[in-house]
Formats: sequence, structure tokens, C-alpha cells
Amino acid sequence: MQDLTCRDMRNGDEDAVSQLIRNSFLRFIARDYKPEGLEIFLQETSAEGIAFKIREWPLLMVAEGCKDSGEAGIVGVIVLRRANHISLFFVDEDWHGKGVGRLLFHKAIQRIRKINPEIQSITVNSSPYGIGFYEKMGFRPSGPEQYMKGMLVNPMVFQL
Repeated sequence: MQDLTCRDMRNGDEDAVSQLIRNSFLRFIARDYKPEGLEIFLQETSAEGIAFKIREWPLLMVAEGCKDSGEAGIVGVIVLRRANHISLFFVDEDWHGKGVGRLLFHKAIQRIRKINPEIQSITVNSSPYGIGFYEKMGFRPSGPEQYMKGMLVNPMVFQL
């Protein structure tokens, strides 16, 4: 695994996080969304939408790594809307398969246990593209594939 660090997302990260999310989304996920879902997703992941989440949501973490340019930068992000529901989880395409998602997920679990040791499970509404990753992490389907607000999702659950 390349040199990676995880930290809390903070003010000033909005543009880089938004760009990472949108690049991955447009490349791998957008084709499965209806127009209304695209509009909602792109609005919620704008720099302004990310800034709101930094202020209001309980757990937002980024992974930083050394990019090809030699500069350290954000290469992954995980955002939980509630202490036990993953809302956004994206890794820069160049960093797929290099342990970024696994590192972020395990750091998030550590944080979840500190936030509320009573939490028994973590949920996610995975895109079709993300199912394989989530299964490798130990998630299991918890409902049928469906459209929610124009977004094609697969409900999944991870037991802590």
C-alpha cells in the first residue's frame, strides 16, 4: 500500500472533495441514475453541499496520498449522514485497488464505535458499481435494488 493517511474532513477541503466525488460518479455511476437523481446528487456534492455536510454531519473523513505530481492530495472520502449510514464513499480512480477504501472504512468503524458503542450495524445504499467493494468489506444485501429519488441503489448492511 502506498503512503496513506486518514483525517477528518475540514473547511477548505470542499473543492477537492467535490471534484473527486463528481469525477468518480460521472465515470462509474451516473449512467444508472434518472435525470432527477443526477440533479439531486450533483447539487448535494457541490462544494457548497460538502461545506454543509462538514458543519452538520457526524463523520466525514478523507484519505490523503502522494499523487503522480508528487503533491499530497485527497484520494478518498467517506461521509456518514448518521453515525451508522454511509452517504458518500468514493476513491479516486487512480487509487482503486490500493487499499484506500479499506483504510477509510476501518477508520470509520473505529470512529463509529467511539461515537456510539451501542451501534450494531452500518447501512449503505450502494450503486450497482459499488456492490463488489461493499461485499468484500463484509456488507450483505438488505433489500431489493430500487430507485430512490431517481438514484439506483442497492440497500446493504454490515454487522459490527
